[in-house]
Amino acid sequence: MKTLSIFALVICSVYVVVPTIGKKEKSLVMHGRVTFVPNFKIPTALGARLTVTLQDTSLADAPAKAIVRTSRKAHRFPIRFTIQYSPSQVSSRSSYSLSVTIKNKKNELLYINNVHTKVIPLGEKRTKFIDVPVISVTRTSSTLNKKEWPELVGKKGEEAVKIIKKETGFDNVLIVEQGSPITLDYRTDRVRVFVDANGIVVTVPKIG
Repeated sequence: MKTLSIFALVICSVYVVVPTIGKKEKSLVMHGRVTFVPNFKIPTALGARLTVTLQDTSLADAPAKAIVRTSRKAHRFPIRFTIQYSPSQVSSRSSYSLSVTIKNKKNELLYINNVHTKVIPLGEKRTKFIDVPVISVTRTSSTLNKKEWPELVGKKGEEAVKIIKKETGFDNVLIVEQGSPITLDYRTDRVRVFVDANGIVVTVPKIG
């Protein structure tokens, strides 16, 4: 009888230490469509690829942080996309946006979203579907002839200023908060970088 009691105790002990398997975290999905307004259904370049990045733009003194990125072939506008991410990758306290680029086989930039595309990845007002318009980027053989920087939309203002100064040699590259009064004169040695309250570039920086 004593032997049976010990055996039963051992069996009970084995069952006690079996760990409980937790449920796998459910992913969230954001759908969207990339459009080109001048001609809604035109084809892109042969072999072009679309890249959409969900990025954290919360920190005013740091570059945008990529959370998740998706890529697919870009045959013809409009181009549908899906971004899948985990709730643990994002926070309701942070600010997020989408960065969209389309490049050809040579990795040259063809199209980009030229305005800050804000999204909400969590909560009742979560972004489930969004249209993202893009503009065509004129490529040149040299940055010396460059007059605008659409690829800098969505980046931090300070980062954009450094890039423009490096490419142009200009000293007069200014950060301007969106909505602030500005002079209407045109200058060939000046670039204004318009940013939102978080210091994110919201319109295409141009010489002027």
